[in-house]
Amino acid sequence: MRLRLTIIIFGILFLITSETSAQSHKKRLVRGLWVVRHTLTTPGSIDKMLQLSRQCGITDLFVQVRGRGDAYYRSSLEPKAKSIPDSTFDPLDYLLQQNRSDSIRIHAWLNVFYVWSKDSLPGDRNHIVNRNGHWLARSSVYPDLLNDYPRSVKRAHVEGLFISPLQQQAQQNFLDILSDLLRHYSIDGIHLDYIRYPGPDFDIHPDVVKGFRRRYVLNPSQFLANPESFAGKFSIAGYESFYFYWRKYLMDGLSDYVRKISDQVRKESPGILITAAVKPDIARARWDYYQDWQRWIQSGWLDYAIPMNYSPDSSIFNKRLRTYSRKIPPQKYLIGIALYNQSSDKAMRKIDRVTELENAGFVLFSYNQLRDQPALIDYLKSWNGK
Repeated sequence: MRLRLTIIIFGILFLITSETSAQSHKKRLVRGLWVVRHTLTTPGSIDKMLQLSRQCGITDLFVQVRGRGDAYYRSSLEPKAKSIPDSTFDPLDYLLQQNRSDSIRIHAWLNVFYVWSKDSLPGDRNHIVNRNGHWLARSSVYPDLLNDYPRSVKRAHVEGLFISPLQQQAQQNFLDILSDLLRHYSIDGIHLDYIRYPGPDFDIHPDVVKGFRRRYVLNPSQFLANPESFAGKFSIAGYESFYFYWRKYLMDGLSDYVRKISDQVRKESPGILITAAVKPDIARARWDYYQDWQRWIQSGWLDYAIPMNYSPDSSIFNKRLRTYSRKIPPQKYLIGIALYNQSSDKAMRKIDRVTELENAGFVLFSYNQLRDQPALIDYLKSWNGK
């Protein structure tokens, strides 16, 4: 009888401890929200966004202040976004002022290489596409995307125009943009998006080709443009070898740049968080977009990776979670969850699944969809105080 009573007592204590631990973990979770740039155009829209974020217990806001080579803050290096009706309005400064009494962390979200996507080229002559079009990434299939734009982009199956990730002047330009931002704004984090190549066919930019040839002699265009001819001359093994070195050259070059970004941010603003939105499949990110984000985490260049695990399919979503659990340190990644392609119920089930993990939390994409989903809003509100 005494043994049975002891077992029951231990069982109750275990359940209480487990529940307390689960609640503690839930409290510590990052509850992030991506805020697309169009929300930052007026004081009123920012106020509404902050109000909803407070109600939902959001801990971190990732606000897009660099969209397509334009600025949603006062920049000395890039043109102000045309969608801001008041030319004197500084969205980032206003947001930071309105958030002063809150504990919400503000991360400046910057699209690194993705600089244009509209159906016509930018009209502002100071835009990076007009000022430095020679910096643009180039496809082995469509080497000049400015020619016959936007049809060229659609034929190349990419989202828009990208800057070449390894073009050194372009790299320095973005580092200068970061310095300018950090010097004038007291933000909690730098959030890097589109820090990748447009796709596996890129980048035969002349400067990149020159760097590869210095190391490996051969021009990559030779084995990219006509694999059969190259294999006939150098064998299939020769083709595969050079193609591997080419892809690794691009991947390692981008990783070196992420290290430079990290070193500069940590030097200029010690303690600031560095995060990156990344492709959700680790292998495809590495070999299709040359985005070796697992290495970036392991090397300490990022504080958090945020894989955009946007699939509405629960089996795919959960399979990726299992991969992250095996390969990524638990407190070094946040899960990106989409709201635009699934119901509130599905999104809530995915959030519940993430809270069962040991990871650092989740980020919802995006505020625009959250504000129109009352059931999800009520669900997030119920977390407050827990």
